[in-house]
Amino acid sequence: MLDTLQRVLDTVDSSRVQFADMRGYQSEDLSLTVKKGKTEDVSSEKLTGVAIRALVNGAWGFASVASFEESKLKETLETAIKMARGASSHIITKAEINLDNAFEGRNEFNPDINPKDLSFEDKFNLASKVEETLRKHDSRISSSTGRFTEKIQRETIVNTLGTNVVSDYGVFRLSGAATARSGNVMQNVANSVASNSGLKRMVDWDIDYEMGQLGDRAIGLLDADPSPSGRMNVLLEQSLVGVYIHEAFGHASEGDAILANRSVLRNQIGNQMAIGGVNVIDDPTLAGYRGSFKYDSEGTPTSKRDIIKDGKLVGYLNDLQTASMLDQGNILNGSARATDFRHMTMPRMGNTYIDNGELSFEELLQEIGDGVYLTYSNGGFVNPSTGEFYFSSQSGFKIENGELTTPIRNSGMSGMTLEVLQNTLGVGNDLMIDAFPGVCGKGNLTGFQPMPVTGGGPTIAAKDIIVGGK
Repeated sequence: MLDTLQRVLDTVDSSRVQFADMRGYQSEDLSLTVKKGKTEDVSSEKLTGVAIRALVNGAWGFASVASFEESKLKETLETAIKMARGASSHIITKAEINLDNAFEGRNEFNPDINPKDLSFEDKFNLASKVEETLRKHDSRISSSTGRFTEKIQRETIVNTLGTNVVSDYGVFRLSGAATARSGNVMQNVANSVASNSGLKRMVDWDIDYEMGQLGDRAIGLLDADPSPSGRMNVLLEQSLVGVYIHEAFGHASEGDAILANRSVLRNQIGNQMAIGGVNVIDDPTLAGYRGSFKYDSEGTPTSKRDIIKDGKLVGYLNDLQTASMLDQGNILNGSARATDFRHMTMPRMGNTYIDNGELSFEELLQEIGDGVYLTYSNGGFVNPSTGEFYFSSQSGFKIENGELTTPIRNSGMSGMTLEVLQNTLGVGNDLMIDAFPGVCGKGNLTGFQPMPVTGGGPTIAAKDIIVGGK
């Protein structure tokens, strides 16, 4: 495929096209869902195709085709060029690409346990055991779900700058979810394990123990108190720190939001965003995590990206365009990602986390004094342009006089992006980078794109945060 893409790209007339790239894409997806002892969903999908971009007079054209046939690729390339040429007379801000960036490389997928070595039945049995263990845990478990997903893909990327990259990788996840019910009270809990290095973590996962713990948490929440509401001191468990830093800060640091003036972090490089000692990092080079990748979808090698260093904003997440056009934080760092060949790339996160601190859990409790300890993420969202965020927790505890006391349920936390980091009382020494192995959703002109990511951090204490419950 690489030779075919290069032959087609070589037909581009550089006198009329500033830049063009072609991204060949091949993937195999499998999803198995078991619910209430029955198979709810089994789906398998193979995708093959090529995404083609062209930049003409500062305007982008994009076209894709579900084929590797050379004649169709030439037609699709010409379509992208025509689209860009047609749009060039209507744009206000012209796009730019630094013409000095070219990369060559190959990333091979060497799984610890190859998904091809496990049968469909083996994978189904993993999801089935998760569901069955939850369902049989207690009669008050009214709904139980086990799910196994895998995706193995190859991206072959060439561009007119000379980039030539082939990147293979996979992402895998095994998850369980349960609903406990007693009278009018209903509680939802979930947990999962994920990897990009093969199936070993899924195969080795102690399902009996993990789902036993999850079932206990679901049942325990039936008798927990409703969450208190109001401004109070908050202690955040690692998965919630991961969701917070992903939603409230990670999205605001993505270069396209900065370039479009849709981020509260625009023109803030060098400014104090958090208390001293707080470090925020996005690092897709880490081995084994769900949000890890060696090359991005433009063929740029990834790197560890410092976003906040000792409380100050130091960088953004950039693709070729944003690295070329931003006045601040314009370092090219391999952040372009696309779900598949039907979509254009855009800056995205990988493994986003707050780095380790120095305080023990007991010391953090003392810093809180009175407040709440929120545990286990239940998702969230953010508006990067205003900085407003919200996320919810599955469970938690009241904190009184520096000690955990009454269990609570159905908590939510909201505020402004910088509020938590500027109101931080202490950072724990219990870093967990993959506390939140999840899916990030974000869209551009080619539609909504789910992407595997990881979020995490240590336990963090913050003061005067809005908490709400029902």
